[in-house]
Amino acid sequence: MNNTNLVPEFPEHLSHRLFSEAQIDRIDSLHVPTVIRFMLADRYDAKFINSTSDTWDFTYSGLKNIIKFDGLDYHEVKLLKYFLAYYIQINSPSNLYLSANKIKSLFNELAERDMEFSYKSFETILLEQAKDIKSSRDYYRVKLFVKLMIVEGFDLFKESDEDKLEILERPSNFNSQLFYQEAEDAISKPAITMIQNGFAKLNLEITKRNLITDNIIKNTSILGLIYVTGMRPVQLSKLSVEDIKIDTYTEEGEHMRYSILVPYAKQGRFNHAKISIKLPEEIAKVILQYIKQFKLSMNHQLFDLGDYAVTYCTTAINEQLFEFSPQKYRQKVLNGEWIQIRYTSTQFRHHVAYSMALSGSSAEDIAYILGHSSLVTARHYIFSSPNLAQVRAIALGRNPVYQQMIAMLMTGDIITHEHSHGENIVGFVNNKVHSNIGKCSYKADCFLEPVRSCYGCVYFHPYVNGNHTEVLECVQNELESIVHISDAVYNSSNPIIAIHEATKFEIESVVRRCELNVEVKNADD
Repeated sequence: MNNTNLVPEFPEHLSHRLFSEAQIDRIDSLHVPTVIRFMLADRYDAKFINSTSDTWDFTYSGLKNIIKFDGLDYHEVKLLKYFLAYYIQINSPSNLYLSANKIKSLFNELAERDMEFSYKSFETILLEQAKDIKSSRDYYRVKLFVKLMIVEGFDLFKESDEDKLEILERPSNFNSQLFYQEAEDAISKPAITMIQNGFAKLNLEITKRNLITDNIIKNTSILGLIYVTGMRPVQLSKLSVEDIKIDTYTEEGEHMRYSILVPYAKQGRFNHAKISIKLPEEIAKVILQYIKQFKLSMNHQLFDLGDYAVTYCTTAINEQLFEFSPQKYRQKVLNGEWIQIRYTSTQFRHHVAYSMALSGSSAEDIAYILGHSSLVTARHYIFSSPNLAQVRAIALGRNPVYQQMIAMLMTGDIITHEHSHGENIVGFVNNKVHSNIGKCSYKADCFLEPVRSCYGCVYFHPYVNGNHTEVLECVQNELESIVHISDAVYNSSNPIIAIHEATKFEIESVVRRCELNVEVKNADD
């Protein structure tokens, strides 16, 4: 029975104990999926939650979870359920009740201390928790909640607050001076693969001179520049067409090199010249198509972002990421079954800085590329860069318990040999031929390496009983050899490790998806 209407009633809107009127309106606009499914539930785990119930009762990983929403009013309950639904999509739900209890108690603490529902208040609480060793886990639960408020555009939570959030003091059971040491890349590997695939397909459309809508070409141009440069929206708004440079040119139009002159976002005490940053050819072609399609002259502003550049860029990024997303994911979001995972331009800045730090860039290099007027922030990324032992642990199989849902949907349908989904795929990995993995439905000649590149492609339809574990073993053996060589020459930033680790992750996702497919079929039988 759903008795949400029986929870305590607090005065509405202007006199709400926590939320401002704008926050109330934002909560009203949120959609909590009625059925929240556990994507990777095992055979004896609960498979879903009915979110409309006033008590969530389920078993996962051998642990009984009971979450009660008493003591909160309608809007507090809805926001908490929305956070928990989001949490389930990116984490294992085995300890969901701990996150629920923490955020629930946090609502009451804010009210008791007469603190407004804002980033400033949460920053105060996080700094207090950082000094308490027993609160280390709660610290990260609260941090995830604050990040969601920023991404969802809540009143009193600005995107610029995300920069402050990442360098807050951490619990003392870690080395709290190394602010980023426990941080992971803000952009997940499945999302990176999705973006790269999206640009590759769009380049093919441009080459074929197919019609591309104005909205898609503009959104993709904004996403591409933020993805490779980490520019702030204010920097995007300062760009002109003449800032896009063709550095080398060939008659055949191949092996072109491009760069972009990026203005500093913050000038500080000195006037800085624009920064020249190399542009990947795939992204440069999209931007040139955008300039051509919108008929922009050389001295024209590249992007008209209106009066709210941050909001405009966030919308453009997420619209295009959604466009690049797998069809099944988009359908589930449109049907209200899943919450759309959103990103901010700030997260892409962290991605660029994190990638540079991981590849061995200096604080000076990072500050230069990101347009920082000092080295203070850049040094935090250097502190986060893992040493060789950490890189080796990640490369040799230390993965999070929960594989992200996008990775599970990056490929096409799971099929058997009898299905007509294109041609059978054959290719080499680690000097071995692999042929029994699936079919490719791509109509044109594929420019990617078969087998190795298939596991992150939407045109790949894996065989449910294919030899995916053999491919995984070959990639694993390659990875171990690369790590061994990197160890020998003290090269912890070998980029090939990251590439192979991403491939390994994609293959593992397909293996898990095939296992789930078999489990569901057996359960139906």
